[in-house]
Amino acid sequence: MTQEVAEQYSEAMISLAGQARSVVRDLNPKNELKYLRVRAKRHEIVVAFDVQFIVIVIQRWASAGDKSQS
Repeated sequence: MTQEVAEQYSEAMISLAGQARSVVRDLNPKNELKYLRVRAKRHEIVVAFDVQFIVIVIQRWASAGDKSQS
């Protein structure tokens, strides 16, 4: 994955994560979103939140029966 594509993913996930955190707080102010996991056809994205930073992991994903991803 190129740096440019990784930056596009991170910008989109930061926006989505912010919206998801707001939804969780709106549903119950006592709850806080700690992790967000999104699985698409080719990638799985995991976002972890902390007070000082956000960790975004983008990994290639394929089902057990899919031999095209090696």
